[in-house]
Amino acid sequence: MTKSASSPPGPVATVVGAPHQAIYRRWRAQTFAQIVGQPAVVQTLQNAVRTGRVAHAILFVGPRGTGKTSLARILAKAINCTNLQDGDPCDTCPSCVAIREGRALDLIEIDAASNRGIDAIRELRERINYAPTDLKRKVYILDEAHQITKDAWNALLKSLEEPPDFVVFMFASTHPQDFPPAILSRLQRFDVRRLSPADIEGKLSRILEGDGRVADPAAIALIARLAAGGMRDAESMLDQLLASGGDRLDEATVRDLLGLAPADAIDGFVRAMADGDVGAGVRILDELEDRGRDLRAFLEQLVEQVRGGLVDAGSAASAAAAGVGDSPAPMSVAASVAIARRLGEIDPNRAGIGGLRLQLELALFPLPDAAPSSVPPPRPAQAVGPGASGAGPTASPPKVSHVDPAPVAAASVPMPAPAHSNVLPAAERPAGAAPAAASKLAAPPEAPGAHTDVPTPAQVDDTARSGSDLDRLRHHWPEVVKRLSAHPPTKPLIAVCLPMSVEDGVVTLGFPEDQGFLRDVAERRRTVLEESIGS
Repeated sequence: MTKSASSPPGPVATVVGAPHQAIYRRWRAQTFAQIVGQPAVVQTLQNAVRTGRVAHAILFVGPRGTGKTSLARILAKAINCTNLQDGDPCDTCPSCVAIREGRALDLIEIDAASNRGIDAIRELRERINYAPTDLKRKVYILDEAHQITKDAWNALLKSLEEPPDFVVFMFASTHPQDFPPAILSRLQRFDVRRLSPADIEGKLSRILEGDGRVADPAAIALIARLAAGGMRDAESMLDQLLASGGDRLDEATVRDLLGLAPADAIDGFVRAMADGDVGAGVRILDELEDRGRDLRAFLEQLVEQVRGGLVDAGSAASAAAAGVGDSPAPMSVAASVAIARRLGEIDPNRAGIGGLRLQLELALFPLPDAAPSSVPPPRPAQAVGPGASGAGPTASPPKVSHVDPAPVAAASVPMPAPAHSNVLPAAERPAGAAPAAASKLAAPPEAPGAHTDVPTPAQVDDTARSGSDLDRLRHHWPEVVKRLSAHPPTKPLIAVCLPMSVEDGVVTLGFPEDQGFLRDVAERRRTVLEESIGS
């Protein structure tokens, strides 16, 4: 049975018990009509073949898995085909069949990554002058050509500029910027673009139909998105997924086999970031790690989800402004932008304690854009400063203007000692000296038997004497915040705290009561804070 030149590629006939052949090999395009997603390149090459104006040196440039080598092979077929179909090879004549089956002696494919030196190129140059044996023209296809060395390019330059009439050079590369300018000027360049998700979905659907398999549209769409424009990557993923068996391939199976986070985990974490729900976000991270999911892949999924949400939010806002649409966007543009910026500050390659997990946890905390004075009422933390080891009495934290202070009991309230503390020990507080309690303020850990009393007049006088230093620090506090914001792991710490007192060179920072986690992190990063505040 003769296959039409316009027919879609189909699987090669297999014999029971024969070794498995990968999908991307069985379904490789054999004619220009079967190339997916490259209409401009295909049309130009067909016109060149039809008019006999094929260049003697051609360069195919593009991302991996987009069809560069397939285009080179099809062009080799076309210039040697004895039964051309309007610039397309027939794929049935002896020349086309020999090239398709890999037994054409005059089609020489060279992996430039492993044959990149001058010796390999010299050997190639010596063979160029031999006439073809079974084809009309001899074709050299050099893949990964950007890895050829400078000396090897120099050795090939003359042959590339004036080859025999029966020789055609074809190069494929993902990095054309690595080519010497003298070589690029002698090549006819074709840029092969990434494939759209729709193109990939269409090809995968034809493969599934040809192999007699069934998959949900959502599963096919997910594979197409993960392929990032590479058809070979999509076909390799599909091959792996089909090997799992089952009558039907669904989205949940795709996510599970490829190690992706479930869709509800992605949505839940984004919502937790929007709502500042730290507990919900941490639980999601715990579940992902329990399932062995890669947090790097999770971060990529988050970025993709937020980007899609940002586009949707912008489209919905535009539609609402134009009076189109029935419902508002699920998340505002401002919220989507804030989340996208927080995720963009995460460095998945950062080493250290906590690593990526810690950065994802810190991203759950809201980062207010307002001035530090608008931060919720802080609680005193351990003193931070060059003299922290010999810290004196801690001054009373000032009231925040937008929070009414709670009444202070006249009687002392005993503070039990914590069972365990990861903060550095502070200097022992003189008897009867302790900060006043305020609304939503938590007292720092104290030794057993310590009491919290109403501040005495002497303490108030001490606070007044240190007020000038505190005022200067608060005046320059935005500069400190800006300086520390350049270090993403420290940005959330400095954004939610306030300087409460300056005494004997020791700065006391206060954190809101609900930010105990950040207060503990600040204790571990005491040195970084000291250097920034001290400078």
